[in-house]
Amino acid sequence: MSPKTIFASVALVIALGSLEKSIVTTPLPIIGEELGAGQALTWVVTAYLLAATAVLPVYGKLSDIFGRVKMLNISVALFLLGSVACALAQELPTLVAARVLQGIGGGGLIALAFTVIADCIPAREVGKYQGYISAVYAASSIAGPLLGGYFAEHLSWRWVFWINLPLGAVALWMINTNLKHLSKGRDSRFDWAGAGLLMTITTLLLLMISPDIAISRIGLICATALSILLFIIVEKRVVDPILPARLFTLPGYLISVLLIMCSQLLMFAILVYLPLQMQWQHGTSASASGLIMMVFMMSITSGAYLGGKRIAKTGFYKSLVVLGFGMSVGAVFLLYQGVQVTVALAVAGLGLGLTLPSLNVVVQNVLPPHDRGIGLSMFGYGREFGGAIGVAFCAALFHIKVPVLVGEGSADGLSQFDPAALGQGFTITYGGLVVVALVSWLVTIICLKAQPLSSDVVKPKRSYRPGKAK
Repeated sequence: MSPKTIFASVALVIALGSLEKSIVTTPLPIIGEELGAGQALTWVVTAYLLAATAVLPVYGKLSDIFGRVKMLNISVALFLLGSVACALAQELPTLVAARVLQGIGGGGLIALAFTVIADCIPAREVGKYQGYISAVYAASSIAGPLLGGYFAEHLSWRWVFWINLPLGAVALWMINTNLKHLSKGRDSRFDWAGAGLLMTITTLLLLMISPDIAISRIGLICATALSILLFIIVEKRVVDPILPARLFTLPGYLISVLLIMCSQLLMFAILVYLPLQMQWQHGTSASASGLIMMVFMMSITSGAYLGGKRIAKTGFYKSLVVLGFGMSVGAVFLLYQGVQVTVALAVAGLGLGLTLPSLNVVVQNVLPPHDRGIGLSMFGYGREFGGAIGVAFCAALFHIKVPVLVGEGSADGLSQFDPAALGQGFTITYGGLVVVALVSWLVTIICLKAQPLSSDVVKPKRSYRPGKAK
């Protein structure tokens, strides 16, 4: 099977996963107004990201055992079931629950697609295809805010979810037509206890920083600490742990996971909160805010493509990551000041785009074949967890100045907003993002080793077939 055929077969899967994370951002105020969501509105985004993040390691490990195709089919099927449930939801709790189901399916889409590419595409072409992958990822994210705004204003916000059905059907056909050779797995016992504890830790961490819950923070901290302790004990006793400790001794792996987490935190914070600011504070329409956000996503596409090409040619990556986070610092500071918003979006998108293929290629380069599935899944885990933290982190900062968005019993998500208070909330939110961008830039300079990628990334190497057939 040629690399182009493999890429074409998973491109739609990647598009589905990235589209769903961005298409819902611009219709959020309209969804909140119709369902009376109030300040819990961001849970429509957070619920999906939380579920998708929590199940990522499970998909990676199960795909090693049962094969990529089986797990891709399960992932797409659950994603489509969740989409139907979201489209039919009549109240916020139902919509949030449906988003959780959709996220459980969506968690496997991008993670397994990247693993398929790592299995099948020759290493010397990784840089080039990382650029293509990032272009597809960002192009669908560009379409997301535009489609979301159009559907919300001219049809119904429910079309944000109905659109997934025909796309998902085509994706299933392509997977089962072109990827049959990836249906084999290997003999291994799955670490269910470790998987359950890892999902629990993820959930507790997100709940801990969310302002929209009534659970005691002290109780959450104690539960998280206990879960982490149990996870360490379980992982030491199982033969094939879901999270092998050896992964974090690989050169550059841990720092790359942490940096991709920060990159996605910044990306989703801007993607979610800037449209909210434009609509809530400045009265911009959903479709108009989607057009402005198109600048951001187009810049991410350009940065990712150029970064992938540069890595494929030179084999160096640190300079791109340093430049990317440096540009992000300046861009987010402009958002904090409230000046040159369009320029800031373009610069931030280009900078964050440069980090995506750089960190992905580093991780794929250092992973041994027997840890490729879980290693790439944990990298995806960091990417998705960063996006979920970004939304929750911004919500926590925003509510410092805007503790209550909607009055008791009000179903209108906009009528009681105070523009001055909202302005203070968005300002403190962008101030927090400046700190995150600056820390990420400094960590890259200090901790990421400046060295070319090893020769097996820019030269052919023997292909890998994961495990023995079951």
